[in-house]
Amino acid sequence: MDGYDVKKAMDQVHISSEMQEEVIMNIQKKMENGNTNTRTWSWRRMATAAAAFVLVTGIVSFPVRAFVTNVVRERMESIPKEEVQEINNMVQSKPTEADEFSREYSDSEKERSKTLWQAYKGGKFPENVITQVDNAEDVLEGTLCYIRSTGVFNLPAQEMTDEEILEIIDFQHKMSYAVSQGTAAQEARAQMQAEEKQLRERIQAAGGISDEEAIEIATKQMEDELGERTEGKEILKYNDGSAAVIIQDISEQTDYEHKGDIAYLIIFSNPDENNHSTYYCMIDAVDGSILKTYE
Repeated sequence: MDGYDVKKAMDQVHISSEMQEEVIMNIQKKMENGNTNTRTWSWRRMATAAAAFVLVTGIVSFPVRAFVTNVVRERMESIPKEEVQEINNMVQSKPTEADEFSREYSDSEKERSKTLWQAYKGGKFPENVITQVDNAEDVLEGTLCYIRSTGVFNLPAQEMTDEEILEIIDFQHKMSYAVSQGTAAQEARAQMQAEEKQLRERIQAAGGISDEEAIEIATKQMEDELGERTEGKEILKYNDGSAAVIIQDISEQTDYEHKGDIAYLIIFSNPDENNHSTYYCMIDAVDGSILKTYE
């Protein structure tokens, strides 16, 4: 998941930069705590965990959209298992911790990439797959290709076509999907599911509030705080269509007071691409008090 890094994964679920950093730091802290030699910390491992986080929470914008939309997921699931394993092995073994590009995108390419990224999620796929070469010396001048040994997208000097940009987007999705299917991501998902189960048991033992009560509290807080700006915001959804309620252990948090050690995080989002905004409300799972809100 090198070049298709943590932030790209988080971007797929429309989480703000503030929450992205919070999630990333939480993942990093957990993984470092489980590693007696923190100097062996690998950003690639954190990216794997982040991919697992996205897939296990299944958070999507409203109306329901998965980490990848159904049409994209079907495309990913149609990739032969051998190819998925090969891509995952390539990503995990590369010497670099981030994919790179041989040159910067032009302003036009940047704008078209944003548009094509959305079009891709709607089912606009490239006609061909990106060319892959083993080493830089195998690159054919003036052509787009991916250098497997270095993780570099070699871009042609001339302005890229929509097809070429789509080939890059397609391969980035394939790398992310391949990592998410690997053993490390599967173990991370299982661990996260086990941790959530434990947190829910602790909430119940403490006589805490339910998900439904947390949603009700968060909705009222947003209405009181934002007023007219609440219009258009809907609670984010899980893949099955149920309201998204994230449970977090806050026992080590010191920047705000909390009665219990567990919090609910409720996220509301406006799906309008031209007026996209997100509101976060963190609630003490024991007494229902508001701990933190931000946009």
